[in-house]
Amino acid sequence: MPLFIFAMLLKAVVEGVRAFVRKPRDAKPAPLCADCVFAHVQYGANARRAISCTYGGGVRPMKLDVLYCTDYQDRNLPTRTRVIGFVREIAPAA
Repeated sequence: MPLFIFAMLLKAVVEGVRAFVRKPRDAKPAPLCADCVFAHVQYGANARRAISCTYGGGVRPMKLDVLYCTDYQDRNLPTRTRVIGFVREIAPAA
């Protein structure tokens, strides 16, 4: 009987240590590239992502999660219209 009680106490201690050591991890935030116009994102069945950047015409695989990008453009926003040329407004003829 004392051996059984000792085994149950030992099991409780081991379970307590295991619960303390195995802390739940916070979910990783989505990388900036996931919402960028220039990103090509492939989602795998095992919840992994393969991201390639297509800015500048070439395809570059991204091996890290990007937190800041100088060329980021949100893919959910409407495209910006750009004015081409030097003259903003044509002056009326006199």
